[in-house]
Amino acid sequence: MPALNEKKKQITNRSNYRLSIIIPARNEEDNLRRLLGSLQLQTVPVDEIIVVDDHSDDKTSQVALSHGAKVIQVPDLPEGWLGKSWACWHGALAAKGDLLIFLDADVFLEKEAILNLLFTYEEKRGLISVQPYHVMVRKDEKLSAFFNLLMTLNMNLPLLFKKVIKPLGAYGPCLVCHRQDYFAVGGHQAVRDKILEDIVLGRHFLERGIPVHLYRGQGTIFFRMYPYGLQQLIEGWTKNFASGAFSSNPLGLLICVGWVTFCLSTPLNMIKGFIAGQWLMVIISSILYFFYAAQIHWALNRLGNFNSAIAIFYPFFLVFFVAIFFRSLFYTYCLRQVTWKGRQIKLAAKKEQIKEKKLIFNKLK
Repeated sequence: MPALNEKKKQITNRSNYRLSIIIPARNEEDNLRRLLGSLQLQTVPVDEIIVVDDHSDDKTSQVALSHGAKVIQVPDLPEGWLGKSWACWHGALAAKGDLLIFLDADVFLEKEAILNLLFTYEEKRGLISVQPYHVMVRKDEKLSAFFNLLMTLNMNLPLLFKKVIKPLGAYGPCLVCHRQDYFAVGGHQAVRDKILEDIVLGRHFLERGIPVHLYRGQGTIFFRMYPYGLQQLIEGWTKNFASGAFSSNPLGLLICVGWVTFCLSTPLNMIKGFIAGQWLMVIISSILYFFYAAQIHWALNRLGNFNSAIAIFYPFFLVFFVAIFFRSLFYTYCLRQVTWKGRQIKLAAKKEQIKEKKLIFNKLK
């Protein structure tokens, strides 16, 4: 996100916006301690912090109350709704602020993050969407590398090909918008049955002529996505990735598939060259391998604390990505259900998915 100078801070501090932070939470007691602790250190006052407890069976509510947050217990999840959208919608209905700031519970903030968000909104208006910098502790968390990279590439392709690729939507972990705009587009009620509610919500803003601005959170806004082990990571990306891929613009999807294909074919060509004694192929493939590794290293350093070993040995991480992607395809389009946080999430029937995709593609033409 853009840095703030003293003059900008003074302008932002005179803002008359009332700020409401809305945090959907299901079994997030550990993450909430970190997030709410970081909110207490912010350099601008926040009028209210609302934690929406989505039927947690841990100490989510107690932790929220101990940090001075308001806690809302949502009713049972009705048919046709998914948990995060249900929680965000109830949080927005209860909020009294002019600006709504939606934060995932696994997000945490540098002390001037809210100030930065507020200034960015005053400068840009519309929907401000931030993808946090990914902080990882365990080695298995690094397996998220290509999911982060491909998601960011897909979201930012419209900036490179403005005339042929329409904006995809928004990042979900951190969203800022005016309450008037939020309810004008239908808010989370309009995306109540969508797994990737953030992308579709961003589209609703764009369709209403409200701009969507995407930022990286490096140095300001952070998150730790899957701290509880490999199974959580697999379930999380299985839930999200196939839906996200097929929600993208067809040309954007084709570019991402082509890039992955070339990345994988390069080490395969090196091996084939060694076996066949075709040293020119080995040399060319080695140069390409170095090029892709440098490219991956450059990109990942801006997305999280990924180390250089991921770029050097990128084929192993890319094979894991491809395996989970096909697993996601199977669960999303064959079984039509995924698991997340102890819930079985039923997906739309295949005919409904095809109809929805046609509507999306027609809107984005």
